[in-house]
Amino acid sequence: MAIRVFVVSDHRLLLGALTDQISSAARDLVLAGSCASLAQASELLKTAAADILLLDMDGESDAVLPFISALQEAMSIRILLLTRRQDHALEDKAVVLGARGLIDRDTPAEQLLNALEKVHQGQVWLNREATGRVFVELARQGRDKPLVSADAMVAHLTEREQHIMACIARSSGEPGKTIAAKLHISESTLRNHLTAIYGKLGVVNRHGLLAYAYQHGLAERLAP
Repeated sequence: MAIRVFVVSDHRLLLGALTDQISSAARDLVLAGSCASLAQASELLKTAAADILLLDMDGESDAVLPFISALQEAMSIRILLLTRRQDHALEDKAVVLGARGLIDRDTPAEQLLNALEKVHQGQVWLNREATGRVFVELARQGRDKPLVSADAMVAHLTEREQHIMACIARSSGEPGKTIAAKLHISESTLRNHLTAIYGKLGVVNRHGLLAYAYQHGLAERLAP
């Protein structure tokens, strides 16, 4: 099944180049739509049936974070960010809110297409430096919350959920399909388990779960 990509950029030449690249790619990628503003995107994405949003975050940087937050609550779509400004604070906050990756505007077209495919598969497209910064930010947010011991939190997980959490922590860069296969369950069953785990641990996504696991050394402690 083709991967439907929606593109947003207020840079008209860049928007045209990106849409042309996706439309002409000899891959399972199709253009679901495009627009030049976040306001337009909010409306068009309701009916575009897009799998991935390729979002140029440089043009309306002040509105990017509220947009991502609202979009994640409204629909299931994976977001790949495009930037050239190197605003690490903004980039990290966008990823913490749910963006699945970050790519530089100067990246070769082939690598951009690779990133779109990997994000669609469930992987996170971040370099090592960005990944480290995001984990630090998630850990900091965790420290800002009322202190509850990890043991007390993990005690709320079933034995199966603890096993799944350990597997996720040891397979942080692998797509959900691969992790589900290791656990001998379907992807939908894995998603259901993760939703339950997120709720019990007070995290909002897989990034938060990984940060929590690394912060408390749970990958080793929960190993079967």
